[in-house]
Amino acid sequence: MGASPSSPTKTESCKRRIRKGLHRLWVDPPAFCRPGASPVTDLFHWEVIIDGPDGTPYAGGTFPVDVQFADDHPFKPPKICFKTKVYHPNIDSEGEMVLDIFRDEWSPALTIEMLLLSIVSVLYDPMLDHPVNDHIARLYKTDIKMYERKSRKWTRRYASAPVASYYPEKGDENWEDYCDAIAAHKAELEEEERRREEDRLRAAAAARRSNKVALPREMGRLNFLWRMIVAFLQRLWSVASPSSTVKVAAD
Repeated sequence: MGASPSSPTKTESCKRRIRKGLHRLWVDPPAFCRPGASPVTDLFHWEVIIDGPDGTPYAGGTFPVDVQFADDHPFKPPKICFKTKVYHPNIDSEGEMVLDIFRDEWSPALTIEMLLLSIVSVLYDPMLDHPVNDHIARLYKTDIKMYERKSRKWTRRYASAPVASYYPEKGDENWEDYCDAIAAHKAELEEEERRREEDRLRAAAAARRSNKVALPREMGRLNFLWRMIVAFLQRLWSVASPSSTVKVAAD
């Protein structure tokens, strides 16, 4: 039988997955997302800053988001909650973004990076099929300009204070993890660059092989054209040469 969700094997697997998500947030965060303002002292509980996406009424706002992982993550979704008030059809009065992927449609394949991207996406385009706030959803459908004005007003009132991200410093308990994350990310970038260079070289080699096949055909056409030009010039030369002129005069 497999290990139960609370077994040591599951716990270590859970920690590795969460730690990987934290590393990605440090070194390669999703768009408009970054680490929170405080050091991460509990791997199962940390903060993310979402900067209001451009082109939305939340642009210019800074939104700290509380991320609480279950002990048997990823078999249960994390609880993600905005710590500031947000005027949005899918965010309740407690700051929780209520989406199917955090409930019935949750899949263990979903990563924290995917969840954060989903949140940013919903800030762009609210999910109106099952809104948690019907009043805001109706306003969005009937008077989107008013909805945007109210959203911007709440953003200025509750989310205008800038928040700086905290990154591990030397001496922190996460310092070695941070260094490992940077090294791993650098290795990923180098490997990606190596693959791109290999693809470029393969494409160039294929182009050269294609040119080698096409070149004899092209050279054959050029040789034929050149022989025609030479023959034509020779005929012109024979007609216009002095010897031809003298012979005609003598006759």
